[in-house]
Amino acid sequence: MINSVILFIRDTLPIFLLVSLLLSQSKVALFPLLVGVSLGLLVATGLYLNLATLSMLAEGGGLELIKALVLCATLMVLCLFINDAVAHSKRTSFWAMLLVVGITITNAIHFLIYSIAYWSTERADTSLMMGSIIGLGISLSVSVLLHSLVNSIRSAYVKLSFLCVFCAGQFAGVTLLLEQIDYLDVTERLWDSSQWVADDSEYGHLLNVLFGYEATPSIAYVSVYLIALSMPFAYALIIRNVVTSPHEEGALK
Repeated sequence: MINSVILFIRDTLPIFLLVSLLLSQSKVALFPLLVGVSLGLLVATGLYLNLATLSMLAEGGGLELIKALVLCATLMVLCLFINDAVAHSKRTSFWAMLLVVGITITNAIHFLIYSIAYWSTERADTSLMMGSIIGLGISLSVSVLLHSLVNSIRSAYVKLSFLCVFCAGQFAGVTLLLEQIDYLDVTERLWDSSQWVADDSEYGHLLNVLFGYEATPSIAYVSVYLIALSMPFAYALIIRNVVTSPHEEGALK
């Protein structure tokens, strides 16, 4: 039962939280987000069905590389979303849908792998079903609470900041994926807070989902986190200056 609860917190809660954060932003409707979840689940299912083929690519790191590429592409989508959100564009719902697609793919594939493995190797008794129900309830409850908190904030920039903090935690996982397939060799850790909150504990999983908590982060992890956190606003600021400067020069003439 505990494994089922942790599975939901680790792999499905990010999708729920992303949807709740996006719904708190202006000009984002629910329907595109549901379409994004559906498309993400469809792609994740396709990846799962071809898992044997993917595991043969890149010396066994095919799936990890695909997830890393999806996260990198999703970071660019977040930049476009933030830029359009700041400009109050009507395209924010489209970028929000693509953002949900990317995060759903990277999280749902692990959920499919582990959940099907649990249900196929263990007897589907009451405790396993109860764990799934509790995990789903926790995901729904936390996402509703987060939506209520962020939606109560009047500043649009603060709302966007909450979204960027959450997404930065997701994008920083690229370094962990590259470490798993030995594309990134990291031995030195900046600190160790596992004595307070361990990564494999319930609170560790929850904090990791909320803002990318790692008990023993590497320099690469923190660097990617900070880049992912600042890039969307930096991109919006640069685009805004590039677009407004020609207009200002034309007005002066």
